[in-house]
Amino acid sequence: MGLGSLLLALVLGLPVSYLTTRTNVPMRRFFQTWLFFPYFIPSFLFAIAWVVLALPQSGILNRWAGTDWISIYNFQGLVLVSCNAFFPIIVTTLSKGFASMDPSLEEAARISGASPLKVFLKINLPCQLPTIFGAGALFLLLVFSSFGIPAIIGSPSKLYVLTTQIYTYSKMGGLDGAEKGFVISLWLIGFAIALIGLRRWVNHTYQVKLTTGKASRPSVIDLGFWKVPSVFFLAILFLVFILLPLGAIFLSSFLKVAGDVSFSNLTTANYNYLFHMNETLSAFGNSFALAFLGGISCCAVGLGISYYVSRYANKRNYILESLATLPFSIPGTVIALALIVSFGRVWGIGNISLLGTPFILLLAYISKDLAISVQTLTPALGQIDKSLEEAGKVCGATSAEVTDKVLFPLLFPALKGVFLLSALPMISELTMSILLFGPGTETVGTLIFQLQDYANPLAACALATFVILILTLGMLFSQRLSRMAS
Repeated sequence: MGLGSLLLALVLGLPVSYLTTRTNVPMRRFFQTWLFFPYFIPSFLFAIAWVVLALPQSGILNRWAGTDWISIYNFQGLVLVSCNAFFPIIVTTLSKGFASMDPSLEEAARISGASPLKVFLKINLPCQLPTIFGAGALFLLLVFSSFGIPAIIGSPSKLYVLTTQIYTYSKMGGLDGAEKGFVISLWLIGFAIALIGLRRWVNHTYQVKLTTGKASRPSVIDLGFWKVPSVFFLAILFLVFILLPLGAIFLSSFLKVAGDVSFSNLTTANYNYLFHMNETLSAFGNSFALAFLGGISCCAVGLGISYYVSRYANKRNYILESLATLPFSIPGTVIALALIVSFGRVWGIGNISLLGTPFILLLAYISKDLAISVQTLTPALGQIDKSLEEAGKVCGATSAEVTDKVLFPLLFPALKGVFLLSALPMISELTMSILLFGPGTETVGTLIFQLQDYANPLAACALATFVILILTLGMLFSQRLSRMAS
């Protein structure tokens, strides 16, 4: 599943990245923004969307065609949905790589008579191989750690992966299930370590210096005749990966019978069902509280670690930084199982038991997303000269006053970005929450999953619509903050 979805993502992502950064394709800013949008949407929502679209017999696409011409419950369905959900990782990473290239490399090739296609194949692509490999490694890490997609699409078709097997064993209860789940977790940790090590080796061995420091912009290629086919390709991709799945969720939230898109089948009963569920209000309250506390905690802890790493030169600092960022590369199911083993009643530390409480969820969220804070704030602190802090202390300010009056105002834009990047995914997190939540600690992600699998799939679409709306507003707000900061 990982290799298949990676191959598809690269086949689509390479031309998308190049077209939107290095050519004069129409509406490229629009496509740059919205083809990255799935990054903000929980991956399991795309699984729900494609079930609505391509469910045998009752899927919207099958009803429109009048025949079962497509089914999502197979290996190809797993590959398609995984590519759809994690495709932005490939696009955004490669786009940055193409945008940072020194234009003189391409200009020299064109002066020598090379066509734009030959320049891409002989100059752009070879120079970007380390970036492509790095993006592919990150993509595989995300696919390996995914739970919602294989649980919703793979399990009904009896296609099991490591994360769903861990979930099955953990629900068995007792030592036997925990031990089997922990053994499988070692496989996932091994994959993650191998990918990270291979990525570093490739980057160290084959990295090409693409930015020379000159104040020049990458040249924009005139597509000429290929302008219309290129924009058509991007539009089709936008339709299939964005409009079709998200539109299916929105439409299904107003249907009485799944798949029947007609005026006589429209209803608001699914939203009424949600509003009359006690779990709905509790799930939103828990998710927003955990996201707020988790985002604030990531900012605070990350700032402390980044300050120590950047201000106190020590050869061992990289160990602290690596420990803070390592959980981001470890699948969420492994982190959840480790917390179960550490704080459960059978295996736990002393008499401490956090299972079924909001504290274990908060601990899991902070552990997973702390890397975002450290990787963002460490470079930001490195750009602030120490003389500013020294000047404040010379004037009689205490360390707390220097932090409040000097560092905090300068770091505030970065802290806002860290908070949003950490908190937004926490609102609808599923992979760790499904293993750690208990009665009264339901989150939005676990409630959507339960509605989809056991209770009311159409009500799950209604709840997913709320989540998508919230995350869309959060994305637009973060972009506005970025423009204001620049």
